[in-house]
Amino acid sequence: MRKSTTKIVRDIEAQLAQISTIVNLLEKKSSTSSKKLKDWLTETEDMLQQLSIPEASMFAVKRGELTTFLPKDSRNKRKELYFFSANLLTNAQSDLWDVYKKHTEKLENATQLIHQLLQIIYQTKQFKYDTNEDFTLFIHQIWDFCAAHDQLKALTVQILSLINKTDVLLVLAKEIEIENL
Repeated sequence: MRKSTTKIVRDIEAQLAQISTIVNLLEKKSSTSSKKLKDWLTETEDMLQQLSIPEASMFAVKRGELTTFLPKDSRNKRKELYFFSANLLTNAQSDLWDVYKKHTEKLENATQLIHQLLQIIYQTKQFKYDTNEDFTLFIHQIWDFCAAHDQLKALTVQILSLINKTDVLLVLAKEIEIENL
């Protein structure tokens, strides 16, 4: 089963949000900055592995680089370590951003297709939402209708090629404008 694209995006956003803390430690030349960076690289690697994203290996390599770093100048060991850590963090952030963009683009493309689907649904006047009705069930009914409808089936297949059904239902629930039904 494919992993949830919305979960991947949320998890990566959480990892990206932690970068400013590491940068602040590097700016202050804190002795804990390298450990914090190593912990972040490990967390990022673990998160990507759990999500079955192959780019996890890039973070393992970066962690290895940090662990085996040997300063060239024995008088400026700390300065070299801070400089190396800052460069490593920049590269790691860029790599994680690339993974993030790939998944947000999928989600954005699927959202655009879902908007097209909703525009068609609004025109059909097929559905009316009753506030006493279970909203989740209502969203499932709309999706099932679209997936079974001969003219909408191609669009639903296209959406499912980008994100899984759970994500489709989440986006559909978020994007639907009940007042247009």
